[in-house]
Parts: sequence; C-alpha cells; structure tokens
Amino acid sequence: MGVGRDSLGAGLMAIRIVTDSTADLSPAVIADHRISVVPLTIEFGGASYRDRVDLPPDQFLKALPELSEPPKTAAPSPGAFREVYARLFSEGAEGIISIHLAGALSATVQSAQAAARMVDGPVAVVDGESASLGTGLLVWWAALRAQTGLALESLHEEVEALKSGLFALTAPLTLEYLARGGRIGQAARLVGTILDLKPLLLLERGSFRPERKVRGERQIAPAMLATLRQRVVLGSPILAALAYSERLEKHKDLIDAVRANYQVLGWLDGILGPVISAHVGPGAFGLIVLPLDESMAKRFGEVAG
Repeated sequence: MGVGRDSLGAGLMAIRIVTDSTADLSPAVIADHRISVVPLTIEFGGASYRDRVDLPPDQFLKALPELSEPPKTAAPSPGAFREVYARLFSEGAEGIISIHLAGALSATVQSAQAAARMVDGPVAVVDGESASLGTGLLVWWAALRAQTGLALESLHEEVEALKSGLFALTAPLTLEYLARGGRIGQAARLVGTILDLKPLLLLERGSFRPERKVRGERQIAPAMLATLRQRVVLGSPILAALAYSERLEKHKDLIDAVRANYQVLGWLDGILGPVISAHVGPGAFGLIVLPLDESMAKRFGEVAG
C-alpha cells in the first residue's frame, strides 16, 4: 500500500481508477467506468508482448500448449505507471486509486507505489492481495463508489476493508504449468497426472494454499461449492466472479448454483489473460467471492441499483 502524498484530500473529489492487465476485466467494464489499465508483459518465442494489448487471451491460449519453453512474465515499470498517473492528473483528476495484483505474486504493486511518489497528486495504491477478477471485483467496487463523489481517503479505506474477506478458488486442469513455474515439484506433477488428481487452490490475503484434491475434472465444481458453503453462510450477500479459459457456458451449472444459494448483488465474468494463463495453463478457471456485511451490501446497492 502506498500514497503519493501525505494527505489524500477531503470532500468531494474527481477520483480516477487505475489497475493492471491481470485484473482480467472486460473491455465493456473498463470503458463504462473509464478505468485505466497498465499492461504487464509476457515473453516467448523471442518476442515480447503487452498483456491483453498485443496478445489477445484467446490467441495465447491456442498457442500455449505448443510452446517448448514456459513464457516469462514481467511487471510494468514505475515509469509506465507514472505516465498514466500524470496523464490522469492533466485531464483533471483530483485523486487516483490504483488497485493491483497481489504483491506476493508480482512486483506490479511495488512499481505502482514507486510511481505514486513521482507525481504531484494524491495516489492511493492498494495491494489487492488477489489475482484476475479478484482484483477486478475490488476495481469494480472502487469505480462504482467513486461515482458518488466519495473522498479518496474514504474510498481507499473501503477497498482495504473489503479485501480482507476476498477469496478465490482456482482449479488448474493440468499440473504441468505449476511445475514449470516451480510452484510444485515434478514428482508431484507426475503423481497427480497419473492419478488424474486436480488441486483446488485457495488464494487469500495474497498467497495460495491447497484447499482440496479431487479426482477428475467433473469433481472440481462440487468441491468449489462445498468450500464456499463452509466459508460463507447460505443466503448471504456477496459479489462474485468467474474467470475462465474456455467457454463460459461450460461453467453454467456452477454459476447457477452460486446464484441459487447466495444473494449475488453483483457478478463479473471474463476470460483469463495471457499472464495469468501462463502460470495456470489452458482450461483453468476460478470462482472469486467477496462477502459483504449489511453495511457494505447497502452501499453497493445504492450505486449498482
């Protein structure tokens, strides 16, 4: 977390929202809320690409299984963030909230923090402690709430409070890419492949941990729902999202079950971008949930209704 100046300001402010390309937000959401996106980069085959700019997600997912070497990914430079922040202030922004991929997974948030110290204007940098549409849900909340004229300091406090309850359940369909990236050993990859074991991983407060292991792809969605029921009381208000690699329709039963069992006040879905896919492989998907207490549910209803 970082702030460009000591004071974030008070009263009504024209707040602009910045995130990075791993938030996996749809072009429509980005355009509707004037969100500025700073891309990470991905390198393979002797070339470098800007995530989701030079390299569309569907194109990369088709190429990924054919790559002989794992792609390399890199955070944006502080200069890339400084350029965006400076442009937004020149356009009349009175403050910026910049929400990013977990600092434990990438240097992206550190680059944003460095850039915040380079500009003459208040920038609140948030380590979203999540990835993909986990970051996206926080960005969406901030964009909606900023439209009410909320002061930057208050908006910053809301997002920091919200992220403490955010979690994601992710399921790579192959262990190959986790092994390539050093996140599991080759022996574990081999055993898992032979037994058709699929790990269900929990991403919470910036780090991954194993949640369950299931045998076969068909057991992943039921395992996600079982974990969700253990963590969130049925009928509770939530924001939720589904990040996927293949067709969204493939996950219809999972989506319907979440909607049937919870008060889903807001929903996002989107395809995983190249940087995220490079680490989890083709076919991976994730269910992201942001539980809301009564106060936060009311605030969201006021801006989304």
